[in-house]
Amino acid sequence: MVPVYSSYFGLTEAPFNITPDPSFLYDSESHREGLAQLLYGINARRGFIVLTGEVGTGKTTLIQALLQQLTEGTQTALIFSAITSPVDLLRYVCEEFALIEPMQGIKDAHDYINLLNEFLLQKYRDGENAALIIDEAQNLTPEVLESIRLLSNFETTKDKLLQILLVGQPELTERLNSPQLRQLKQRVTLRHHLCPLSLGECQQYVANRLKHAAGNPSIFSPKAVEAIHQYSGGIPRLINVLCDNAMINAFALDRKDIEPILIQEVADDLHLVSTVTRATAMRREGPIRTEARGAGRIEVVKPQSAQVIRAGRVNISAEPSNVISGNGVVPESFLVSLREALIDAMGPMAHVVLSEQIGLFGVSMDRFPREKIGTLIESVSREIFDESIRESFRRNMSDGFKVLQKA
Repeated sequence: MVPVYSSYFGLTEAPFNITPDPSFLYDSESHREGLAQLLYGINARRGFIVLTGEVGTGKTTLIQALLQQLTEGTQTALIFSAITSPVDLLRYVCEEFALIEPMQGIKDAHDYINLLNEFLLQKYRDGENAALIIDEAQNLTPEVLESIRLLSNFETTKDKLLQILLVGQPELTERLNSPQLRQLKQRVTLRHHLCPLSLGECQQYVANRLKHAAGNPSIFSPKAVEAIHQYSGGIPRLINVLCDNAMINAFALDRKDIEPILIQEVADDLHLVSTVTRATAMRREGPIRTEARGAGRIEVVKPQSAQVIRAGRVNISAEPSNVISGNGVVPESFLVSLREALIDAMGPMAHVVLSEQIGLFGVSMDRFPREKIGTLIESVSREIFDESIRESFRRNMSDGFKVLQKA
């Protein structure tokens, strides 16, 4: 979809879409090294490969670029769906390799294994390769991960028949380091972690995307790009969100140049906090205060006429009569407090994570159903890397919602 500001800035396409378009892949040092390792791991039949990175660092875009560069002799199976059991895993793999029809009746695990074995052996005889790519692997159960390990047993005396790429957030590394999965960890031959962009890379990233869309890289001033980097933390998806919104605002204000003040306004609207501001706050507050806020701690205080819930930096006042509306809708004020607590717990990507999770329910923030709040808290908390902060966030947000219900 062409943005409203395209003709105003002379663009031929949208430069800052958040969809994983490999044609826009920026070749940062980390992404370049990651793509090289993935290509080598699959082409050299190295077996298990692991790619990790924070939300929004470009893992999915890198996968799409990988698929474009693999040789025609490599057949791939790409799985994004939630895998709930070992049999589900085998069924999805067989579907992706076109060994069975989608939605076909469920077979026994033994049947799927036989199909895969015959398929992989034939591929090997034909001089071809097969690769299985599983995204969001940090959410897989130990049983499913163990089943993935068993898939690596498809091999000859010389080569692995199936190359397996696990892609996920940093929690995946934590999972693989657990004693329960030590056998799987020992089979990993290549690992790569995608890093956020440095300031210099952020400058090149923004310029390259504008050039790709036939735009002028100087639309964003150097100081504006510095502000983008500070508010995004170098996360490509957040850089796109900031740039896109800044260009919309510039178009509305009839400005051809984008300065830091415009970036700050957009960041305020998105409830993003500058990394400089965050670091300063941490130094001032000290480790105890920072940990409490990072966990999304909620304190209940009672001013003269209203109960106030403090979540991170946000104060939400709510009269007892309208805390939980009669139609079972959660007050938007509570979701704002949840978002702020999540920002403190995981950083600036919290805004995008929460919006995506709410979107999965098919509702908006102002119409979020009361009975789903527990599920929402659980789903967004999975994006918090630190286990202690994650558990504190879950507990404190759940307690905070109970307080609202009783108010």
